[in-house]
Amino acid sequence: MIELVKKAAKKAGKIILNRRFSTHSVKIKGTKDNIVTEADVLSEKEILRILTKKFPNHNYLTEEFGKSNNSSEFTWVIDPLDGTGPYFSGLPTYGVSIGLLKKGKPYLGVLYFPSLNNIYWAEKGKGAFMNGKRIKVNDHSDLKDTMVGFDLGWMGKREEEVNNLVKPLVDKVRYTPILGCTIAALAYVAQGIYGGYIHWAYPWDFVAGVVIIEEADGKVTDYKGKYIDWFKKDMSVFASNGLIHDKILKLINK
Repeated sequence: MIELVKKAAKKAGKIILNRRFSTHSVKIKGTKDNIVTEADVLSEKEILRILTKKFPNHNYLTEEFGKSNNSSEFTWVIDPLDGTGPYFSGLPTYGVSIGLLKKGKPYLGVLYFPSLNNIYWAEKGKGAFMNGKRIKVNDHSDLKDTMVGFDLGWMGKREEEVNNLVKPLVDKVRYTPILGCTIAALAYVAQGIYGGYIHWAYPWDFVAGVVIIEEADGKVTDYKGKYIDWFKKDMSVFASNGLIHDKILKLINK
């Protein structure tokens, strides 16, 4: 199963990379700062073509085409192009995310970054890998030695997020980078570059990366430290190396 998913991610990544410097017709989805390009749609179609051929009776939850429910214990959760903003702007922090829930819990995940040719994957109980090498979260327990990443939501919500999440930490941790790509930040937690990452978004932004972080010995909860319902429309997520988890939660919940 994992090899098929890696294949699907790389094929989708090739589509995205080949269209990177094309002239895109851009659609606005939801808020005025949420853009969709042809690359998003074509990437998702290719992933679905590959997965539905092999797993026609599974459930699917995707960013662009929505939800199909076949009453399966397995649900594929797909973001065909996370980091559309950086992608459209010429930055390399964008990629493909394919996750699998089994009975509502993250079970398998693949993240592929075509500009960097980096692929991360994990399957429950089998460890986390980047380009074939085992990865682990870092062992930083002192906040001043730890980078904690963020991403911000839509225009009109960002000041509130900065006040509630960034300000409590900005003078406590080593640095607070913002990439504009959720899956890149999740990969950095799993790889040990970040000690933590905080964001509010949708299931397709998180499921694959969460499996990889947990298999890299990290920890994932919502902003309150509680279990996440992955079938909710949206959610808050705090991913960390586990050692700083309670310290960060205490600061952002004062």
